[in-house]
Amino acid sequence: MDFYILQVETGHEAGFIEKVKKLSPELSQKHNLIYLTRELTIRRQGKWLKEQQPVFPGYVIMQTTSSIDSKTLLTLKSVPGFYHFLKSNTEITPLSGNDLFIIQHFLGLGPKIGASLVKFDENDRIVVIEGPLKGIEGNIIKVDRRKQRAKIRVDFGGSSHTMDLSFEDISKQG
Repeated sequence: MDFYILQVETGHEAGFIEKVKKLSPELSQKHNLIYLTRELTIRRQGKWLKEQQPVFPGYVIMQTTSSIDSKTLLTLKSVPGFYHFLKSNTEITPLSGNDLFIIQHFLGLGPKIGASLVKFDENDRIVVIEGPLKGIEGNIIKVDRRKQRAKIRVDFGGSSHTMDLSFEDISKQG
């Protein structure tokens, strides 16, 4: 199973997948297009709300057992909102190494990533019990206990990306 990354119009990732299904059903059956979202707890006007946001804004994951041929590339280019494959359309290579590890980590959590369960040790360091932060603790660069978010840095596609993931502090309970 190979994974590729498509760069698409930011904010229209789910719509892009729907367009591919509508314009080219055979392509969407041959290649699985995945759009990962994360659940963030956001405070608006004094109320706590749960909101879905993309894990990787502007990117769609393609999971496939076959290689990307010229027909697939031409079909994708005809879909509005498609920009290119990562690294480029002339150098289409499946993910490997750290990029593959990061994608498989998030895919293993399902299409909608929830909050991690954490506690803080006696030195006020975050300890991940379970959830999306488990296994990538070394990527945490900042913790905001009030907003219940951890900012992580992932090196992906040749560049560094930061994102916020929600957590629930179980040391507060009980």
